[in-house]
Amino acid sequence: MASVVRGTSLRAGGACVRCRKGKTKCVYENGRAPCRNCAKGMHECYLPSESLAHHSGQSPARPPRPRESLPGERSVSATSDRQPVGSGTVLPRNMQSSSEKLNPELVTECERVINKTIPSCVAFHKPSFLQKLKNGTLEASIVNGLLTSAARSSPTLIRRYGGQGGASTASEHFAVKTINIIMQNLDNPSLADIQALCLLIIHEWGNRNAVRAYVYLGQASRMAQMYRIIAMHQTRGDPDQFIKDESFRRTMWLIYVLDCFLTSSPGRQPAVSQYDVKDVPLPCPDMSYNFGTPVSVRTLAGGLPPSLPDPPAPIAEVGEFGHIVMATQAWRNVIEMLTTVTSTTFSEEECSSLEAGIDAVRNSLPMHFMDKPGHISLHITMGSGYTYAMLHSLLHCATIMVNRRRLLQLVTSEGFSTETWRMVPHIHMQTVDRVFAAAHSVVSLLIALEANTDKDAVLNFPLVMLFSCFTACSTVAWFSLKGLTPGDVNETAESIVRDGMRFLQDGANIWILAVPWYRHLTVMNKVLRNGDRQPQRAPVDPAATSAKEDTTSQPDNNGESMDYERPQSANAQEQVEGRGSEPPRKSGFTTINGGSAGASTPATASPPPGQQKADSPAPSSSGQAAEGAPASGNDMTAAELCVAFERQLLELDDLAAFMGGGV
Repeated sequence: MASVVRGTSLRAGGACVRCRKGKTKCVYENGRAPCRNCAKGMHECYLPSESLAHHSGQSPARPPRPRESLPGERSVSATSDRQPVGSGTVLPRNMQSSSEKLNPELVTECERVINKTIPSCVAFHKPSFLQKLKNGTLEASIVNGLLTSAARSSPTLIRRYGGQGGASTASEHFAVKTINIIMQNLDNPSLADIQALCLLIIHEWGNRNAVRAYVYLGQASRMAQMYRIIAMHQTRGDPDQFIKDESFRRTMWLIYVLDCFLTSSPGRQPAVSQYDVKDVPLPCPDMSYNFGTPVSVRTLAGGLPPSLPDPPAPIAEVGEFGHIVMATQAWRNVIEMLTTVTSTTFSEEECSSLEAGIDAVRNSLPMHFMDKPGHISLHITMGSGYTYAMLHSLLHCATIMVNRRRLLQLVTSEGFSTETWRMVPHIHMQTVDRVFAAAHSVVSLLIALEANTDKDAVLNFPLVMLFSCFTACSTVAWFSLKGLTPGDVNETAESIVRDGMRFLQDGANIWILAVPWYRHLTVMNKVLRNGDRQPQRAPVDPAATSAKEDTTSQPDNNGESMDYERPQSANAQEQVEGRGSEPPRKSGFTTINGGSAGASTPATASPPPGQQKADSPAPSSSGQAAEGAPASGNDMTAAELCVAFERQLLELDDLAAFMGGGV
């Protein structure tokens, strides 16, 4: 199709489809799409002659748009090979047309992300962002990045852009624009481009596109390094220089935090080395950042930064985002232990050292950030509820994983029996108590945030908080099913799991990544609801295929199944206590990372001969998490479920699910 270059004529033949339907004047800027009306509403802008190609999924051939034309669509898809854009089509950043400003509705969505959504509310400078947003001078890449985040939890954007795909599709609509703008300006990246790419990493991660998120992470790290080199040679003495420097530092720490999460597996090389951040001060208090008051903050290692400002700035305490960075490091140290230790190399001293590190982060918190009853309500009132909850969710999740690994080492050792555990008092009961306390705290944080959410708002927890909830609930369910808890706490366990399932179900409607977490917890809850912990049977939820490699992230590649086969004469109690050989696997059990095998359903049927991969799981057409499917005829006892769960923990399936693919 020939390129369509429109004039500024108002004749009917030159009007786009939307303006013709609305019977409004159709005016084009610089003779190019989109028109003013479509630009303001962020709508598709195409001529009647392009309607057939548009509805068949093809993009009409159009001349390249200037880099700053935010509302316009681009013909480059999210997965297609991108062609270099001619330098003559890229306009300077400050030449965005005033007619391309966002409408008030979209401005409000961006403001909501900046003010209330992690990580934007802690990593970005709110006053300057809000001012530029209202003036229409905020760069197109970060605006689309903010809308990518907003579309996850905005009923208006989901309804307008999500269609049958729901929140993920609505978010993808803006993500395509974001990456195209970033790629167009790759030779001269701005800080806004790097920040937008960080939001895009979270989007791809939440959509279970693990490989793409990991690649974008490396790209963001390299862009930040190049930006730092360029910024070092720019003229100093700017009155807003502290804000610019602190904005860059916070962006670096955001990349570091994402790197800790997305490299939680052997074979995933870090995108940010210790050298990259060893001299970078931790984020300062938000009050100093927002008001532009220059201060100096210590580094992650505890020392002063080597290059102090001139004139010297006063030394300040670590800020709110800085505490999240420290908590992330403590969490990542636990992951390092889980991914390197084996049953033979397990060390109780290492677990004690990790717990001491977690406690050190807790003890370093200022009084108002301590985990005490009622503090979450005060932070919600002050607008920092999600920051507070994110910080303590990380610390509680790390505590649970350390103590869970201790008990996993005990219960998988030879000679262990639940009867001995119940009759003989020992120090491991304190470990169970710590896990229950941490799990209760995680769920309580989410309940408090839920209770203070606006009635018409969509509850959208960050992925890390949802994973902390899954870790807490699945561990509590395992303890209860295994018989490691006193009888009087079983009701507490069921209450924790029930609340966690509600949060994960809501989260699965927003994040595809959370769908297998919800399905797995559904299986554990079905067995837990039996009331006793003896081998009573409950129907099992068949789920999608398991992802066991990095290449299996959706939709980059497809998953492999994990078979759970049980011999006809298998005895449940022998499977728990007899550890001399590999425990048999049960057909039909949902694995942590979404896998289920043995059930010949359309979602889990074995591939034909010669085909090594089966289709990856996909969310329902409405974008909502799948409810419990009909029983496949294969039931599972509590003992069998515990055996399978312990195997998955040893194989790091929970971390594979957290990263969006496999190990």
